[in-house]
Amino acid sequence: MSADDPVEILLVPSPGAAPTRRALAKRVTTIGADPRADVRAPSLPRQWAILKQRDDGLVELRFLESGEVVVLARGETVERDGASLTWPDDALSDDETTAPRLPVERLALALGDAESPTAALRTLLRELLHATEADTGALVLEEAGDYTVPVAEHRDGRTLDDGAALLSDTLVRDVLTRGEPVCLVDAPAHGRYGEVPSVAALELRSVLCVPMVLGRSVLGAIFLGKRGTRARFAEHQVDDLRVVGSLVLPLLAQLRRTAGQGGAADYLLVGEHASMHELRRLVQKVGPSELSVLILGDTGTGKEMVARAIHHASARARAPMVALNCSAVPESLLATELFGAKRGAYTGAIADRKGVIERAHGSTLFLDELGDMPLSMQAALLRVLEERRVTRVGDGEPREVDFRLVAATHKDLEAEVAAGRFRRDLLFRLQEITLVLPSLCERGDDVTLLAGLFSRQAEKELGVPARPLSPAAERALMRHSWPGNVRELRAAMRRAALLCESETITPDDLQLGTARPSSFPPPAELLPLSDARERFVTDYVRSALERHDGNREATAAALGVSLRSLYRYLG
Repeated sequence: MSADDPVEILLVPSPGAAPTRRALAKRVTTIGADPRADVRAPSLPRQWAILKQRDDGLVELRFLESGEVVVLARGETVERDGASLTWPDDALSDDETTAPRLPVERLALALGDAESPTAALRTLLRELLHATEADTGALVLEEAGDYTVPVAEHRDGRTLDDGAALLSDTLVRDVLTRGEPVCLVDAPAHGRYGEVPSVAALELRSVLCVPMVLGRSVLGAIFLGKRGTRARFAEHQVDDLRVVGSLVLPLLAQLRRTAGQGGAADYLLVGEHASMHELRRLVQKVGPSELSVLILGDTGTGKEMVARAIHHASARARAPMVALNCSAVPESLLATELFGAKRGAYTGAIADRKGVIERAHGSTLFLDELGDMPLSMQAALLRVLEERRVTRVGDGEPREVDFRLVAATHKDLEAEVAAGRFRRDLLFRLQEITLVLPSLCERGDDVTLLAGLFSRQAEKELGVPARPLSPAAERALMRHSWPGNVRELRAAMRRAALLCESETITPDDLQLGTARPSSFPPPAELLPLSDARERFVTDYVRSALERHDGNREATAAALGVSLRSLYRYLG
C-alpha cells in the first residue's frame, strides 16, 4: 500500500468488544463517548483522543486527558485506558467482504406490519437469523440492572428453551453495562467469554452481541451465534445491527412497559426519561382508586393518553372511556353535551338524549380542556360530583350516576381562580390527585425514541418504504423547541415519511421551524442590537402563540402582557 492510500483505523474500545473499523475522511478525527465525536465509543472518556493525518504519511494521536502524543505508522497499535487503536496494514478478509448486508428496509417493514411489540420482535429475530446465517439468536431486554429474554429462537424456527438462563452470563451483562458490542471470532478460545453458559451449551463458534442504545441508556441487546469452524460475523454486520437496533427501540420501550405490570395502561405511555418512569408509576398507583384526577400539561403533551392509561389501570377498564373536549363545544350546547336533554327541551330535540355524564355510568369520564368551561357549567358539574346525580336539560327528574372523573387542562387553574374565571371549590374537588406532564423538549432522548415509533406507524399507514433517521435529522429533532409537543412530533414524522426520497430521513424532510432558545445557531448576519432584540421578541411571541394553538388571550396571559401589546409584538 502506498502512502496515498486512505487511512483506516481499527478501534477496540474495551477487551472483547467488537472492533470498529473506519476509513478516515478528514485530516482531524475525534474519538470518544461524546455523541458529536467522529468515532463514538460509549465506554471511553467523553473526549478521549484526537487523531491527525500528517503530511509525512504518519498518523498522530493525541490523548486529551494526559496530553500524550503518539505517532503511528501503518501496522502499529497503541493501547490506552483499556482500549486499543490500530492502523491496520491488511485488507478486509473474504468473510467480511462477502458476508451479506442486512436488509434494513425489509426489516423495518416487517416491524411495522406486526400486530404487537412481541410479534414484531419475533419477526425481527427470524429475519436476522436468516440474513446473517446465524444458528441461534435472542433479543435481550434490560430491566433495572437485570435483564429478560422475551424472544429466543433457533434458525430452524424452534424456540430456544430457557433463553434467559442460557444468556445469564458475563458477555451479555458486559454489553448492557458498557454499551459496546462484543464480536467473538473464536468464542471457545476467548479467555473471558469461552466458558459462558450460552457459548458452551449451544456449541457456538462465533458470537455477536450488539446493544440497543438510546442516548446514554442501554435498553437491550441483540444476541446472535454461529456454529462451525469457519463461521464468523463480519464487521459491517455490527454497524448494520446498530441501525436495526435504532428501529427496534420504540418497540423495545413499548414491550418494557407492557411486560408484567400495567399492561394496556403502560402501553400508552412510551418514554425512557425519568419523568415518564415516574408518570407510569403514578398512573399504576392512582388508576385503581376512585379519586378524581387533574392532568396538567401543555397542548400536545398527551393528556388524553394519560387519561386512557388511568382508565385502563382501573376497575372500570372493561367499559369504554367517555371523553369530551370542553373547548370544542359552543357554550350554548355544552349543557346538553354534559347533562343530556329531554325530548322537546329545545327545537330539534325529537328524543330523549343522554349526556356524556350518563354515558360514563360505570366507567371513566374524561373532560379535556376543563379550564375553558364557563362558570355556569362549572357550578352544575360541581353539583353532579357532590350528589352523584344528573338532571337532563328540560327534565326535572334526577338520575343516579356512577363515574370516575379525569380532567385535563393546559391552563394555570390557580391563576384562573385568581382572575375569577374558575371556581375554587371545583378546583379543590378536581385535584384529589394532580399529574403534571412534561413538555417534549424536557424529555431528552425520548424525542428520537418517539420519532422512531411515529415513523414506523406512518410508513405502515401511508404505504411508503421504511427509512431510518439520519444523524443530521436526529440533531435537528433534538434542537427543535417542540411548541406542539408530541402532537407536533407525530405530524413531523408523518410528513417526513411521505416526503423522504433518500435512504435516510433528512432535516429537509422534517421541515422543522423554531429551534430551542438555548441553542441558537450563529447569526447569518449581524444586526444592530435593537433590531436583533425586536426580531427575537417577535419570534418568541409567535412561538408562544403556536404553543397555545392560536389563542391570543391565553398567549398574552402566559407572557404577562396585555392583548394590545401582544398584537404589537406580532407586528
